[in-house]
Amino acid sequence: MAITTIGHSKTKNFIKTLVKEGRYTLNGVQYKTPLYKVELIGDVIKFYLYLDETVVGNLTRFELLDKDGDTFDDTPDNISKPEIRGLLIEFQYTLKKI
Repeated sequence: MAITTIGHSKTKNFIKTLVKEGRYTLNGVQYKTPLYKVELIGDVIKFYLYLDETVVGNLTRFELLDKDGDTFDDTPDNISKPEIRGLLIEFQYTLKKI
């Protein structure tokens, strides 16, 4: 049996409301950050984190945390961020009914 259109929409909205904040690792220390923006367009859900010019140093991991504080998704990285500009991080998911 296949998921219904209503079930598909509810699943997308559930994922959208499940993720509550972000976390990044800067110079080996973890910091939480609020979600900058969440978009739900068609089958695509995007979560954005924004680190402003006050965040400076070596970034090695970005995470999305769920409502319980557990890691929903994480992305290892290695970015040397200077003070002169911000950084926008995007997590993107596509949920398709097939």
